Amino acid sequence: MLCGLFDGVAVITLDRHRASVLAIDIQTRLVPAVEDGEVVAKRASLVLQWMQTQDAEIVVTEHCPDKIGATMFTIPSGARCLQKTAFSALDQHSVQVIAPADQVIVFGMETHVCVLQTVLDLVASGKQVFVVNDLSSSTNRFDQQIAIARMQSHGVIILSSEMLLFEWVRGAEDEGFKSMLALVKQLRSQKVLR
Repeated sequence: MLCGLFDGVAVITLDRHRASVLAIDIQTRLVPAVEDGEVVAKRASLVLQWMQTQDAEIVVTEHCPDKIGATMFTIPSGARCLQKTAFSALDQHSVQVIAPADQVIVFGMETHVCVLQTVLDLVASGKQVFVVNDLSSSTNRFDQQIAIARMQSHGVIILSSEMLLFEWVRGAEDEGFKSMLALVKQLRSQKVLR
C-alpha cells in the first residue's frame, strides 16, 4: 500500500498483499429486487472467481438464507461462507473472521443496509475499506447514492471493478495481467446501467 500526503490529503492505494475480499448477501431472492441485480451478481461472481486465482482471502455472507435464499452463484472454493441475521456482519462475527487483512474490499447488497452497516463497523475497527460501487446495489438508486456518499464521508475509498482489478495487478509485468485483461473485457460486455 502506498500512503502519503498530497495537499494535506492522505493518499491510500490498494495493496493486494494486505487485502481481503468481503462479498455481502448476493442472494437468490434479493438479486431480482435490487437495481441491475442480475448484472451486478454476474459481475461479482466473475470478479470473485478471478480473485480466487490470485489467492485472495474471500469471505461471503448470507443474510437469513432460509428466507432470502443462498448466494446467487457458486462460491469460490476456499472462500468462507458465513450466515447472519444482523445487518452488520460484525454484529455476529469477529472482525478477524470477516476481514482478516488490514485492507478490505467490500461489495454486495443492499448497499444502504448490510453493506453500509458492515462497512461502518469495519472502519470503526480500524480497517481501510474499499467499496466496489458497480458490484453493489440497492433497490433504488437514491439509497445507493446516499450510502456511497455516507461511506465516503467516513474515509471509505470507492472503486469501480476496473479500478480494483488494475490496482490489484499494478502493471503489465504481473502474472495476473493477461487474465485480468480478459476479465475486464467480460465485465465491459455486462454494463451496469448507472
